[in-house]
Amino acid sequence: MGFSFIFLLILIVLLGIYSFVLLELNKTVVYLDLLFLELNVQLGLVILTSTLVGILVAIILEIIFISSNRKNKDE
Repeated sequence: MGFSFIFLLILIVLLGIYSFVLLELNKTVVYLDLLFLELNVQLGLVILTSTLVGILVAIILEIIFISSNRKNKDE
């Protein structure tokens, strides 16, 4: 058993624990008040959506930053 196997095993266990906690949070209902709209959303959905939106924003900003660096190198 090498270090990589132990690391992979720990990673799988932590992923399982995180998934279990996320599923337990999914039973809690959160009331969102968006000016003229009130939503009843499960907490797990809110967490997943905000994480995905954050990842997408970070990727878009990184693409803009990398493309601006390439333009400066070409000039």
